[in-house]
Amino acid sequence: MTVYALEDAVAGAGEFRLRVRDCAIEQGRVYAVVGPNGSGKTTLLRMLAFRLRPVRGRVAFRGEVVDYADRAGLLARRRRVSALLQTPYLFNLSVRENIAYGLKVRGLPRREVASRVGAIMERLGLAALAARNAHALSGGEAQRVALARALVLDTEVYLLDEPTANVDQRQVRAVEELILEFNRKNAATIVLSTHSQDQACRLSHHVVSVVEGEIRDIAYENVFAGVLHADPDGLRGMALPGGARIRAATAKTGAATIAVDPRDIILSRQAIDSSALNRLTGTIVKIEDADGTLRVFVDAGALICAMITRRSFLDMGLNVGERVWLTFKATAVKVL
Repeated sequence: MTVYALEDAVAGAGEFRLRVRDCAIEQGRVYAVVGPNGSGKTTLLRMLAFRLRPVRGRVAFRGEVVDYADRAGLLARRRRVSALLQTPYLFNLSVRENIAYGLKVRGLPRREVASRVGAIMERLGLAALAARNAHALSGGEAQRVALARALVLDTEVYLLDEPTANVDQRQVRAVEELILEFNRKNAATIVLSTHSQDQACRLSHHVVSVVEGEIRDIAYENVFAGVLHADPDGLRGMALPGGARIRAATAKTGAATIAVDPRDIILSRQAIDSSALNRLTGTIVKIEDADGTLRVFVDAGALICAMITRRSFLDMGLNVGERVWLTFKATAVKVL
């Protein structure tokens, strides 16, 4: 079932505008929103949380077009959605009281509030901080409290803006596991934004790329931001954070965002003889079924997704941990 349907929706603050021509969010799926700073990730989440009214277009929630003039209807929809938005505000109360606040507003029995708050604090490593004032927390601790406050509400949809931002690396895995658990056990729909392509691929069923105020492709996995340098042969090259280098057939130089469709990447056990200029090697770290084909995620200095048929995958005898090659043409690299 479609939870959200956005059509020709335009929203933003100041001079910035996010344009969403057509986007559907399905029930029970995890969506990762990726893109450079300022591209519109937070704006999209605020629109999905019914906190930002589009200046034009329409937003439908479970088949009903949202009427932003209907305050009662808007409040009812907001209560069906939990949102962890950018720079969350914590009350001048204890950690326990901050997390319990939304449950109390909803009128839940005291015993149930205590049970649910205790459980979520334990999962996120906050039990020892229960009595501490939220304004005395570190940035990472405050982020976990804000996340706990959102997850404890047990809603249909969770909108999480950079849920592991400032979180200590030792706690990141616990946060990620809890997010996936809510999706699996409660069939909750989760939309999260992240700067980490690796995290996006680990956690989500779908990656939504937001670039310069537009959703470019809801299926792209391989979106990278960097600097394009001119090469002697007239092509351009971009160094990725992990050391890999991608070559592109474009005239653009300087700061840019590039993308490679997983279907344009040839995956093989050995380096293949080809005119393609991009040949990267790495290790398979994840495999996902994608309606008859497989999405294979390879750590090649940067995390890159290739799409392959199940038959080809079985014929090559591949598995997680195997060393493989990724080959694709410079013309397959799109500058967004």
